[in-house]
Amino acid sequence: MPGIFHIPGRIHVQHMAERHDRTLAVIAGTLLALMAAGTAGCLAGLIPNEIVYPGITPVSGVPPLPDAVYVFPFQDQTISFAVPVDSALLAGARQAEKSAHIYGDLSEEEWLPGYYLSFISDPDLLPLYDALGERFDAVRKAKSLDNDAYLELISTFVQSIPYETDAMLVAPKFAIETIADGKGDCDDKSLLLAALLAREGYAVALLYFEPEQHMAVGVTASGFSYGNSGYAYIEATNVSYIGIPPDELTGGVVLTSEPVIIPVGSGTAGYGRCDETRVIDDARMRAKAAIVAYEADVAAMDAEMDGSLADLEALAARMEALRHAGRNEEYNALVPVYNSKAAAYNEDIGTMQPSIDSYNRQVLIFNYIVTHVHDRPGTYAWLMSTGA
Repeated sequence: MPGIFHIPGRIHVQHMAERHDRTLAVIAGTLLALMAAGTAGCLAGLIPNEIVYPGITPVSGVPPLPDAVYVFPFQDQTISFAVPVDSALLAGARQAEKSAHIYGDLSEEEWLPGYYLSFISDPDLLPLYDALGERFDAVRKAKSLDNDAYLELISTFVQSIPYETDAMLVAPKFAIETIADGKGDCDDKSLLLAALLAREGYAVALLYFEPEQHMAVGVTASGFSYGNSGYAYIEATNVSYIGIPPDELTGGVVLTSEPVIIPVGSGTAGYGRCDETRVIDDARMRAKAAIVAYEADVAAMDAEMDGSLADLEALAARMEALRHAGRNEEYNALVPVYNSKAAAYNEDIGTMQPSIDSYNRQVLIFNYIVTHVHDRPGTYAWLMSTGA
C-alpha cells in the first residue's frame, strides 16, 4: 500500500511492504581431478557438477537461553506464547557457512531453489517447527479454526515479527535465528512462513522477485493467482490480507517482474478465502479513491467555513464591547447583521454536511480495513453489515 495520508483532523494509516537489497552468497569454483591410470599426466575424468548448500552443525557446551516470547493480534484476540530457543542450534546457525559452493558450470535456476530451501529443510530445525506447531494447534482448537483461518493464524504470527534488515548480513537467516532475534527481513520471514505452512500441509512456494530484490510466499488458491505464478500472494513483511500484494514496497518500488517460483514441501491444502480478501481490498481501494476525490472539496469548504466563523466571532466580540460600553444603539444595529451572517453560516453547514458525511464514511471504511488486517472474517462481516 502507498504512504500515510495526513488529512486535517484525520489520519489514515496504511501498511507497506518492506524490501531489502541483498546479494546471494555464492562461491563458484571449478574442481578438476586428475586420474592417473597407467600413463602419467592423462586426464581420466572430471568430478561432476556439485553444489554444497548451507547447513547447521549444533555447537555443544553453549549456555541455555530464555524462551522467545511472542504477542500478536489475531481476529478478535491477542495471542501470546513462548517458544523455546535451542542455544546449541542457534550457535550453530550463527556460525554456519551461508554461501552455496558451486563446482561446475551451473545456471542460477539450477542452484537457486536448493540454496533457499537449505535454510528451511535442515533436519535440526524440526524441533523448532514442532514447538511452533504445537502452539498454533492449541489456538486452532481453542478457537475452532478452519483451514483458512489456521493459515491466517500462522501468517499473522510471522507477519507480526518486526521487519528489520542487518547491514552486516548478506545471506538469509535460519528459522532459529529469526525466532531468537525476534526480527527479520523479507527473505528471513518468508523462509520461516513457508516452512511453517508447508509443515502444516499447505501447498506453498517462495516467490523471489530478483529485479526488485524482494521475497514473498505463495499458497495455492483455486481461481486466484499472482500473475502467472499459480499461487496467491502472501506478504511476509507486515500483517496483510492473504492474496493481496502490496501497492508498492518501501521506497516506492512496485513489483512488476514475474517471480521465480520455489515450491516448498509437498503439501496439498490451499487457501479458500481469496474471494473475501478481494472484496475487502476492493472496498479499500474504492474508499481511498473517494477520499482523494472528496478531500480537496472538503478542505476548501472547511477553509471557507473557518473564514465565516472567524468573521462571526469577530463581529460578536465587537458587539460585546459595544454592549459593555453602553453603546446600545450601535449594538442593536448590528444584531440583524449578526443574525443574518449566523443564518447563512448554518445554512452553509447544512449544505456541505452531506459531502462531509460521505467523506467521513469513506475514512471510516478505509481506516477499519487497514487497521483490522489481522481479522479477515471480522472485517468481511463488518463490510457486509455496513453495506460498504
